[in-house]
Amino acid sequence: MDIDIKDTITLRDKNKYMVISKIDYHNNTYYYLINEVNSENIKFCLEKNERKTLIEIDDTNLIQTLLPIFAGSINSEHLKANH
Repeated sequence: MDIDIKDTITLRDKNKYMVISKIDYHNNTYYYLINEVNSENIKFCLEKNERKTLIEIDDTNLIQTLLPIFAGSINSEHLKANH
């Protein structure tokens, strides 16, 4: 099963998150997730293997690198939705 933008998924912490953005970077797929109940609870995850297992990223440098790419992806999706 593919994970797409606007999908809702449950992580190991048993909380539900909405996929806000999905990007490919250096042959890996990364996800930007926001908790459905608490929008201040965000996660950045790396997709592992063909089973689509998501691993939370805690590498601050990697997150800082990915943030502008996520922002660009969100802007692109917003523009597509409005045209």
